[in-house]
Amino acid sequence: MIPVQAGKRGKGYFPEVRYSRGPRAMGVTGDNSFRTLLGYLWMAVLDRAKGLRLFQAQVPGEGPWALDDPRGPDVAVWIEVEVPPLPHPAREVRHLAFCFDQAARHVVAYEREGQVFVQQWDPVAGAYTMRGPFPGVDPVLLWDYEVGYFLGGSDVLFFHLSPDRTQVIMRVQRELYANPRVVQALPGPAYLDQALALPYQAEVLGSLDADPDTTSLVLRTDLYPVYLSDVAASPVVNAPVDWNYIPIVVTKDVGVELAASGGISPPTAWDYIPIVVIKDLGTEVAASATMSPPAAWNYIPIVVVKDLGTEVAASASVAAPTAWNYPLVVVVYNGGVDVAASASVSAPVQWNYYV
Repeated sequence: MIPVQAGKRGKGYFPEVRYSRGPRAMGVTGDNSFRTLLGYLWMAVLDRAKGLRLFQAQVPGEGPWALDDPRGPDVAVWIEVEVPPLPHPAREVRHLAFCFDQAARHVVAYEREGQVFVQQWDPVAGAYTMRGPFPGVDPVLLWDYEVGYFLGGSDVLFFHLSPDRTQVIMRVQRELYANPRVVQALPGPAYLDQALALPYQAEVLGSLDADPDTTSLVLRTDLYPVYLSDVAASPVVNAPVDWNYIPIVVTKDVGVELAASGGISPPTAWDYIPIVVIKDLGTEVAASATMSPPAAWNYIPIVVVKDLGTEVAASASVAAPTAWNYPLVVVVYNGGVDVAASASVSAPVQWNYYV
């Protein structure tokens, strides 16, 4: 057994434990399904005597224990998995963070002397490498495939506080964590505890130094997009009757069908606040699409992107509404490299572009 001690937020240097969803086997992506990559339970331990240690929940005689196993966790035991050591002595580091990434490899982060470090798998070198140091404290990690359920656009999110603990900063793995983004300025010094995966939204939790025993720091990301995909179909997104999207992103992609069509119906008595609508016809040989204007409601704000890709012959139109407003709007129309194409953006009759 590994001794465990509880302590105040932000102060401890004793062993730390972090749990994470992870793959069935380290480095094995398999079919890239959510269950294969995130269907199993792992535990990282910062052991002051032995350094970083990694364990997987397994069923004796069977192998890795799946989180959806109807028998529950009582049938599993922790089996240690060998991992490369951290470059710093375990007694000098604190605030362990832990998750997995698209390579089905573990990612860990920690703090040392007012700086944060990340250890990740480098697929080019075929080995683990270190990123950082970056100025900061209290690192937490989250692979947002757990949030958006879309592997292709997923990334590891790395949150930490500024050295004075008054700003929440985010970095991402696809940029090798090099670019800091200040996502929240705080009213005073704070501590970060953990990053959680909610349905289509990530959450970062912590506390303010003035009240360290209360979870008074709660930050949530914007909602992640819901992807609608069909191999061979004409998908339709129907509008609700008497409610709001606040906020929502709808992505509609008809893929590489030879012939396909799709429509996005406008609502009758509600709002998009805010919304991004993306309609991509892919590499269709012949395709058409329309976006009908609403009758009595608002886009606040909206971005409409219409891209015909590399069609040989295509046409499209964005019709103007008759009795409503774009308080903030960006309309992007791209005819791509069509050999023969036509397009029109109609002027409004009795409404305005405010921006």
